[in-house]
Amino acid sequence: MFALEFIFYLIVLIMTNKLSNKEIAKAFSELAKLMELHNENPFKIKSYSNAYLNLRKQPDALSEMTIEEIDSVPGIGAAIAGKIQELLLNGKMNTLEKYREMTPEGVREMLEVNGLGPKKVEAIWKKLEISSVGELLYACNENRLVELSGFGAKTQAEVKARIEFYYNATGKLLFVNAIKLVKPILDSLAKAAPGGSFELTGDLRRTMPVIEKIEILYNQIVNPIELFSSFGEIVNSDKQYYEVKTESDVHIFFIPSKDDNYGVDMLVSTGPQAFIEQLSLNKSLDIKNEYSSELAIFKRAGLPEIPAELRDNDAVVNTWVDTGKLPDLINLKDIKGVLHNHSTWSDGINTLEEMAEYVKANGFAYFGITDHSKSAFYANGLSIDRIYMQMEEIDKINRKYTDFKIYKGIESDILNDGSLDYPDEVLAIFDFIIASVHSNLNMDMKKATTRILKAIENPYTRILGHPTGRLLLSRKGYPLDHKLIIDACAENKVVIELNANPYRLDIDWTWIPYAMERGVLISINPDAHNKNGIMDIEYGVLAARKGGLTREFCLNAKDSDEFKVWISKKS
Repeated sequence: MFALEFIFYLIVLIMTNKLSNKEIAKAFSELAKLMELHNENPFKIKSYSNAYLNLRKQPDALSEMTIEEIDSVPGIGAAIAGKIQELLLNGKMNTLEKYREMTPEGVREMLEVNGLGPKKVEAIWKKLEISSVGELLYACNENRLVELSGFGAKTQAEVKARIEFYYNATGKLLFVNAIKLVKPILDSLAKAAPGGSFELTGDLRRTMPVIEKIEILYNQIVNPIELFSSFGEIVNSDKQYYEVKTESDVHIFFIPSKDDNYGVDMLVSTGPQAFIEQLSLNKSLDIKNEYSSELAIFKRAGLPEIPAELRDNDAVVNTWVDTGKLPDLINLKDIKGVLHNHSTWSDGINTLEEMAEYVKANGFAYFGITDHSKSAFYANGLSIDRIYMQMEEIDKINRKYTDFKIYKGIESDILNDGSLDYPDEVLAIFDFIIASVHSNLNMDMKKATTRILKAIENPYTRILGHPTGRLLLSRKGYPLDHKLIIDACAENKVVIELNANPYRLDIDWTWIPYAMERGVLISINPDAHNKNGIMDIEYGVLAARKGGLTREFCLNAKDSDEFKVWISKKS
């Protein structure tokens, strides 16, 4: 009998998961949060919260204790001890699994953001229908939290800051956040070591929408450790690079170079590898030789220097290698008008006139106001009566200008069946209409493509807004048959938006070459919800350049007279 009991004990011991006290405590913390999110028994919630606090301070390993010993831990009763044993034996707790299944993964992720308690997450999830951290971050940019009970502008700003910090720790960054982080560092380096050279390289230099790694190439630095340690903790240093962990938990890689080989180091560190290999093979170029600049390498190959942002673009690279010719890429100075903007008429922060004045003051010639339509109730979308009221205000403001014009637009929701959310007689009164999907985003490719095709075929649709609905690093967007969508836009003379909001950058740059091939115009639109958001158009221009977009294929690169002609051709 003793032998059988001993064998059984050994089997249990072998099968037992060696979870740490911290891991066990965290499971109870998660359970308490999920139960509070679902408004369960407050006494149970409190007991699980207390279990979390007690277990994380427990000095002895729970995995080495008997059920009786666990039960005797202060603040731990028989019920909780049983759940701990369940965790240790099975690696999971049935009660916790039940609440996980009841809660979307993105909502559970929101609970991990510091400062977002269950009650706030519940309000965000249930009242705003937001179910991921990325959607919440974007909602902050669109001021959706300001009017939500228990929030306000200050809380919204705090939530946004906490989410950005949360994302920093995931190892990937949006281009906009990486640039904001690294620009002050570059400025500090220039002041601290005026004789040195510091340049962005890698993903940032190629303006990738999502940054895997922040890299800076440098040379002529006497004491790099002393210099770089001022930006954070040096976690790695060897002949290849110095890796610095900043206070915001972002890692920056400083790559050394020598003057006589600076060109090769810049080329190789910029990447991508496929481009370097193609350059070497097609031009029989030995990049192991010493070159003081990238330009010297391209001259040796008998080619013009290709901008770093184009080096991921196979369509452009292949043409360039074969012909030695590059497209005349769009520049920010080419943008003449700003379309897709929101004001206090819907969910913007600034008034229509404030937005228009800001656009005019920044040298643009025209401004398209496109507040949300009536289906976007969460964004104070415009009823038909309010449309006419807004148009009266636009007419009044326009009378003040001689060299600037506000155009009357709307961002009309594409409904589930593909129709727009106003009757034709209302759609007809606008100067232009951006058609966008904002609801029922969980679609397969057939449903999404069919829905958007119907909107494109609507004679009042002039621009297709953020075609996939994606939010970078958080929502992939619904799948589309992009070729079919672009072909339909070509047939119906519908412009495709490149939404310049750095959280979207949608349409993806990889589809711009095909759009141009089919003769489809791209409109680089900021989707601005405040004055400062208007200049997000700069990020859209960078993404457009990456796709090889030229001025002739950009709608809002048209001057005032050209744009007026485009407006006049509406159906």
